[in-house]
Formats: sequence, C-alpha cells, structure tokens
Amino acid sequence: MSLLKVSGLHAHYGKSHILHGVDMEIGDGAIISLLGRNGSGRSTLLKAIMGLVPPTAGSVRLDNKELAGLRPFDVCRNGIGYVPEERLVFPNLTVDENLAMGVQKAAAGGKAWSVEEMYDYFPRLKERRAVNAGYLSGGEQQMLTICRSLLGNPRLLLIDEPTEGLAPKIVEVVMEFILDIAKRGVAVMLVEQKLTIALKVAEEVLVMGHGELVFRGTPEELVQAPDVRRNWLEVA
Repeated sequence: MSLLKVSGLHAHYGKSHILHGVDMEIGDGAIISLLGRNGSGRSTLLKAIMGLVPPTAGSVRLDNKELAGLRPFDVCRNGIGYVPEERLVFPNLTVDENLAMGVQKAAAGGKAWSVEEMYDYFPRLKERRAVNAGYLSGGEQQMLTICRSLLGNPRLLLIDEPTEGLAPKIVEVVMEFILDIAKRGVAVMLVEQKLTIALKVAEEVLVMGHGELVFRGTPEELVQAPDVRRNWLEVA
C-alpha cells in the first residue's frame, strides 16, 4: 500500500486555478523527483499536500488517513515534513537553537533522529553550532533547514529546490544525504530544476505542466522521451 496517495487534488490562489485534479502516489523510502517549468504547479502541489495552500477539492491520504483540510502543523504531526525553497531559518537563533525547534518524539515503535546524527552528516554545522543562523552561507542554511525538518521524524519529506544557488560540492553533500535518509525509510518528494540531479537520485520522475501531471515514469523512461522534455521541461 502506498505511503502517500493524492487523488483529484485541486488548488486555487484566489480566482486562479493552479492544480487541476492531480493524482499521485509514493511508497515508503521512495524518492520521487517532481519536474516542470516555473509556474507549472510543482511548489503549489507540495504546499497543498502540506496544507499551506488549502485544497479546494480532492484527497491527500498518508497511511490511508485523510489530511486534506488539516492545518500545516497537524499535517506535520501526522508525519509529513516540509523544506521550503526559501529555507526560512530563524536568523537570530543559533544553529543549536534552530535544530532544537524541530525536535519531536518518534512515533510509537519508531526511532527518533537526533541532533548529533545531524552533526555527523554535516560536520560544518557542528563547527558553527553556536553561530546565529542568519550568518550562515546559503548552503549551510539549506543543510540546517533539512536537518530541522528531519528532526520531526517524518515518514515523508517534501523538499522544494534544495540545490538552488548551492556550490557543486555542497550539492553533492545534500544529494548524498537525501539518498541516505531514503535508505532509512523516509520517503522524499523533491522539486528540482536541475534535470541531471533529479535523474540521479530519483527512482521515479513526475513532470507537471499547467497544473497537471503530464508524465510519470523512471528516469530512464524520461531520457527516452525527448518530446516530453522538449514540450514540458526545456526553455525555448
């Protein structure tokens, strides 16, 4: 059975109809890359799942529990974490204090992620644990935001544009981290602009266009579909 099942999901910004009946599923420990041009509805889909943009129709079920209509903090408590594109660290709190804001108890029978595990993954954060987050580099803030979300012990982590503006070396570190947490059973839904990265980490790729899913398949199938890339991904 799927961990997350989205059915017939619609969402609006005011009178603008953004999502048009999206259907998708993701299993335990899976990594899905969500691709599409700017304005295709990718970020809105993540926000609708998270409750930040209330769905106007449709269903969002995690472990068969309906989440559509819940407030974002209730969605989080039910097992979905969210890493926004803007990162949104607490700039006047230290790295330690930012991480402490994310710590939650594990679900019954589960193992909680620890702050020390986060520092093992990202030694640079440990070196700067007493520094206010507003003084961190963009790459360090991205590491911090992902770690803070993971400390809530989600079953599914939604990550919006994790490599935007990062140096290639930091991109590699972040991607290895995502692959590792998936091996430990955390599913990841990744919005990513860089096609090479999306194809490298994902076992399944979704392509959005005009608020609908226009392609679903393996990375290999997308590579072999030049018409999909030309019509929905490439910039003229």
